[in-house]
Amino acid sequence: MKYRGVNLNQTQIMAFLIKNEKVYELAKKISEEGYFVGEEPIICIENNKKVVLEGNRRTAAMKLLQDPKKYLSTAKANTLLQNILVNNIPVDKKLKCYIAPNRLLANPIIYERHNGASLQRWKTGNQYAFVAEMYYEDGLGIDDICDVLNESRPRILKPLKAYNLFFEGKEILSREEGIDIEISEFEFTNLERFYSFDKAREFLGIEFNNENGELLINIPRSEFELRLLEVFKLIIDSERFSRDFNKDDDKNRLVDKLYSDPKFDFKVEAVANVESKTAQQKADLEAKKNNVTNRKQKKSKKSFFENRIIPGDKEIIFDNDKLENLFSELKHLPVDKKYSFAVLLRTYLEQSLYFYLRENNLFDSLTIKTNEENNKNSQKKIQLLTTHLKGKYKIDEEIDSEAITNILRFNSSKDYSNASLGIMLDYVKNNELDNHLDTNKLKNLKHYIDRIKDGLDLAVHNLETVIDFEHNKRAWIHLEPLFDILSNNINRE
Repeated sequence: MKYRGVNLNQTQIMAFLIKNEKVYELAKKISEEGYFVGEEPIICIENNKKVVLEGNRRTAAMKLLQDPKKYLSTAKANTLLQNILVNNIPVDKKLKCYIAPNRLLANPIIYERHNGASLQRWKTGNQYAFVAEMYYEDGLGIDDICDVLNESRPRILKPLKAYNLFFEGKEILSREEGIDIEISEFEFTNLERFYSFDKAREFLGIEFNNENGELLINIPRSEFELRLLEVFKLIIDSERFSRDFNKDDDKNRLVDKLYSDPKFDFKVEAVANVESKTAQQKADLEAKKNNVTNRKQKKSKKSFFENRIIPGDKEIIFDNDKLENLFSELKHLPVDKKYSFAVLLRTYLEQSLYFYLRENNLFDSLTIKTNEENNKNSQKKIQLLTTHLKGKYKIDEEIDSEAITNILRFNSSKDYSNASLGIMLDYVKNNELDNHLDTNKLKNLKHYIDRIKDGLDLAVHNLETVIDFEHNKRAWIHLEPLFDILSNNINRE
């Protein structure tokens, strides 16, 4: 998700939705009444990440219910937690989703949902931004958007015109007055009423391209921005503007007042080709598209498959954002990034094991079995030591092994809920693999797994260790079945 041109992480997205999209209120309703299935969220897979295209409020509300204290004040979090307890709300229940092949194919379904009766209708700004994104970010032409959304050309040009002028005004208002306006809360009807009035449009020095809805500025940009700033300062007081810009007499009176303001220069000469910001954005997009020749595309495709250790179509799904990001980065590392690959592979191995053990509630079992194994090894060492002492010093009496155990502190039990890579790997190797591979593959995996782990440890901790492509390729080949077993056997209840 982007906000004001900045990519947001998961926590920032949640904060934005709670603040601007009433996600807390929705979560509270769900905690009181339960989750109404209704329309399933629509997602697609991009860079091996599940991206919510439609239904982000419902998805965020369910995420909020899973960990209210992470995102809310204590009072609000306690309200949700109390409701969950009293009403027995299953907050860990998986959401059923529709998976779209890509954003483009999901767009008509999303658009229809929010312009019909099945879901809450979009606010005007959200609808306009949706159409604008298809034109300015996805690179679709006007006719393509009409076809995808099954809309007439005028109904596509209308939001583009309004969005283009809004984009200019929003940026100027933020820069000059420090006022930030949200597209979802902006009163687009007032803006459209203003520029639809010929005299007002002449005041701003603008027209629109009726082929693509782009903004045409025909006065110097500095003067245009000065006038637009004044108009936006009026429009953001939406209730007053609606009264002052109602009938034709009102409209003439307000525009005449603007014309009488001495800070504007109405003697400026008309100019041509003053580029709007959205037109520049579109031009940049087209330039990028034109720079990608068929030859370059072919070369890029070849390099992807021939210059990577992990095949591009390899999928390992843990339903965990960090693990999916780690794997995506690992998969896209070229072969010459040999040290980066080794370090990242070790990290991915350790965190995959931890996630598997945590989600399957196996840390108690790991602790018990590891302490038992440590006790056995300790007793062997003590037996070896007592045998040595009795032989060397001609001791006939029995040596108290319990005293040695206490002195060497071999009798203390440890909590392995934050186990090391070696301990987690040993546990999984000895307790979790037998039913998932045939005898030969299992024997092969167990044989190499410790050697691979030791090699990765050296890559991380030993400055003298040299890593090459073959090391990394061999490590991946042997660990791939382990990752598949872990991801396919997560407890997803």
